[in-house]
Amino acid sequence: MAEDEQDLELDLEEDEEVEASGGSKKMLIIIIVAVVLIGGGAAAFFLLGGDGGDETEDKVTADEVVEKGPPIYVGVPNAITANLPGATKNRTVQIKMSFLVRSEEAKQNIKQHMPQLKNDVLMLVSQKNADDLKLPTGRQKLQEEALTTVQKTLTDLVDDPTVEKVLFVSFVMQ
Repeated sequence: MAEDEQDLELDLEEDEEVEASGGSKKMLIIIIVAVVLIGGGAAAFFLLGGDGGDETEDKVTADEVVEKGPPIYVGVPNAITANLPGATKNRTVQIKMSFLVRSEEAKQNIKQHMPQLKNDVLMLVSQKNADDLKLPTGRQKLQEEALTTVQKTLTDLVDDPTVEKVLFVSFVMQ
């Protein structure tokens, strides 16, 4: 009988050891899962912006992209050529351009009013100095001014600026 009690005590001690090691494994797993979930939530919070204000801006941007059509490039027939004064000598500039629009209607407006648009850009270019257009910053400024000029002309003619960007396809100065 003493032997049975001793066996019983050994069995109980082994059961307690198994439960203790199994319990610590379960606790370890629970802690790891909690850390991963909290860490993942924190990472998502920081990566996605955290505050609710950015979500509205993202949705507006996504809606604008959906509303915009695919880019359509309308080439300006013939290059614009102008004589420009310079500090040391006069130069000739030749610019080939394209306009970026987003609809067939805008494309038709550009084609319909191309003579007026070319005239206005030519007038703009002819007012420039050759020394300014030698530098990339001068050409970029001319590109921005050409966009403003074209948009103003189209707004006056068809009440819609329609052109999103003016692209210089070729820019030669001699």
